[in-house]
Amino acid sequence: MRTNRVFVDTPMLCNQQVLLPEAQSHHMGKVLRMQPGQFVHLFNGAGGYYRAEITLVQKRAVTVMPREFIPDQPTTGLRINLAQGISRGRHMDYTIQKAVELGIASIIPLATDYSNVHLSEQSADNKLSHWRNIIISACEQCGRNDVPDIVAPVAFDDWVVAVSNTPRLVLNPAAIHTLKGLTPPPTELTIICGPEGGLSDRELALAVRQNCIAIRLGPRVLRTETAAIAAISASQTLWGDMT
Repeated sequence: MRTNRVFVDTPMLCNQQVLLPEAQSHHMGKVLRMQPGQFVHLFNGAGGYYRAEITLVQKRAVTVMPREFIPDQPTTGLRINLAQGISRGRHMDYTIQKAVELGIASIIPLATDYSNVHLSEQSADNKLSHWRNIIISACEQCGRNDVPDIVAPVAFDDWVVAVSNTPRLVLNPAAIHTLKGLTPPPTELTIICGPEGGLSDRELALAVRQNCIAIRLGPRVLRTETAAIAAISASQTLWGDMT
């Protein structure tokens, strides 16, 4: 039977009570109708999780008691970052959700030439909060105890000229190179994926001038949400925890 997992943004210790936030309390108490004596898994993004017993269920609050800390298993050591051109609503949400499930370490939303989403400062803050909630929900679902980072949206040109000490792979259906040709096997890499319509020729040329490697994913042209997920999956298969 699957144990419910809850993200709690607070330090925890065994045998010290934790009051779940209102939204999680509502879900545990009202939606799932969990009762005292049942167990949930709590994690806060610091690694590992706590096996916690529900001790009190009230109308708007659920209290739990962490009983045992379970450390994470060792990882394979491949860190993948995704620099994703901002795509429309559900496409961006899907990309973020599945990237988290596949083990992405961080996400950089990029404003590109062909981005159909133009964010004001306020809407960018709202979007960032929305994306963070998607990340947390995906971690709860897939069993991750670390929470991937996501930064505020940044202009493609500003980001791509920044110094990077790790391989940066820009997805381009017309590229010559493939993932299998990347040597030596990386321990960290950044995948750059355009929005609907891809990256412009200008952006692709700028990326290559900034030492990014153009990579193709087979003979087919993939949608933005498919391309990012395919590249992460292939990288994890070649060098990561899907070997």
